[in-house]
Amino acid sequence: MLLLVTTGLSAVGVVTPFVWANTTSQLSFQIQPSSSTINAGAFAKFAMLLVYNSTANVALVAKGVPADSVAIFNPNAGTANPAFNSTLTIITSPATPAHSYVVMAVAIVNGLEVTDNVTLQVLAPVNTTSSASNTTSTTFESTLVMRVTTDRPVYQANSTVNIQGEVTDFTGSAVANATVSVQVDASSGAQAFLSNNLQTDSAGAFEADASLPSNAPSGTYTVFTSATKLGYAGTTTQTTFVVGTSTTPSVVIKMVYAGDSAGNPSSIFTPGRTIWIWLVIQNIGPAFQGVIWIQVRDPSGIPVQIQIHVYSLEAGQTVRENLGFSLLPNATIGVYTVNALISDKLISQGGTFLASSQTQFALVG
Repeated sequence: MLLLVTTGLSAVGVVTPFVWANTTSQLSFQIQPSSSTINAGAFAKFAMLLVYNSTANVALVAKGVPADSVAIFNPNAGTANPAFNSTLTIITSPATPAHSYVVMAVAIVNGLEVTDNVTLQVLAPVNTTSSASNTTSTTFESTLVMRVTTDRPVYQANSTVNIQGEVTDFTGSAVANATVSVQVDASSGAQAFLSNNLQTDSAGAFEADASLPSNAPSGTYTVFTSATKLGYAGTTTQTTFVVGTSTTPSVVIKMVYAGDSAGNPSSIFTPGRTIWIWLVIQNIGPAFQGVIWIQVRDPSGIPVQIQIHVYSLEAGQTVRENLGFSLLPNATIGVYTVNALISDKLISQGGTFLASSQTQFALVG
């Protein structure tokens, strides 16, 4: 019975250890260039390369982002197999104080945290065609953003499910000491696990270990997480994993990012240009027909684009999907938020959301 699953599961809130270096025996993490000089209101780009000694989940967060600025990792999460590439774009506003900043990028790799720093010299603002004026918005600065995943997509009874996640704010900065709740429901909908008082560490990371008993029922389990902190608007997200085999849908979003039609990541766009949202989706359950939802919100939080794409996935299949759209020439300049969601069918037909993820891009004049 599920009651036995509930009593058999245990959770441990883990503050993962920091490795204050960019290289360990397991992985290397480097950012190029190591420094950049811009005027307030402009942006700087940095290339990131992480190499791990085996396949691993990767998530990126920032620390030390300048005031009135935003740090966008593109993509902000994915899989090292063994390499993982991303770009860091730091977008300032004319209100960003002139100063020399050290911005720390933290890569969270299967619970191990490694860092590398970049130096950003911000000068007084000037009028320039590369300006990213007004690309920050106080609307989202107090809003939490969360990502959650498990160390494997499929488990057997009598094993341990390691649930990992990260909490940031809208600027891309890690949020420490947020309170996180993790609940796992079995495919029947019955609660199989609950931990209410996990705390994020200084990189915004949290972990929970759930031990599956030997009689854990097979099927798709859903992990629901929520994060709260005083002074911030809370957030929720979810993911799934399979115990044994499953006859119900189970899909995870491995990666989501903005880019061009060829799949090259980009965090900066101009009005009228086509923006492509790319997703890497893994089906860990049976074959099914599902729906990708892309919702885009402008710097004020107003939905400006909603796209729906119906697609089919075979059991065990991993696909790379994209949806393109253009913003009007008079679209608001600033940072846009993209919510990517997957449901097993249209919500109007009784569908259920299976997975969600988030990314950002900036529209500049």
